[in-house]
Amino acid sequence: MSELTPGLRRLLQMSGVDALSETTLDGFLEGGLVALLFTGNAARYPEIEDLAVVMPELMKEFPGAFRVGVIDPDAERKLAVRFKITVRPTLVFVKQGEVVLSLPRMRDWAAYVREIAPLVVPTA
Repeated sequence: MSELTPGLRRLLQMSGVDALSETTLDGFLEGGLVALLFTGNAARYPEIEDLAVVMPELMKEFPGAFRVGVIDPDAERKLAVRFKITVRPTLVFVKQGEVVLSLPRMRDWAAYVREIAPLVVPTA
């Protein structure tokens, strides 16, 4: 992976976070809810670093609810077309191969929790 910020490097060292390329993405998407982090070029999108810091906190907020994949910046452009991503950074939640939530740019904490919670909390 090229163009990794310090925050993305730390994120990729965490358990439950995978670096994804065009060849590894489909296998990663099999089963369960996954969060895909589309970053783009760190020089153009400084919010990437902020989102890399927020991701571990979201993983703590929703323990075991989803796996996290960081899209390789070298494959990001092609995969962004597949998932209809036009803004960077974007956090995309996928379940059973379908996008269930797309969160472009950096958000405040309450917005992340409010939008992600319905995906991970079982409904009665």
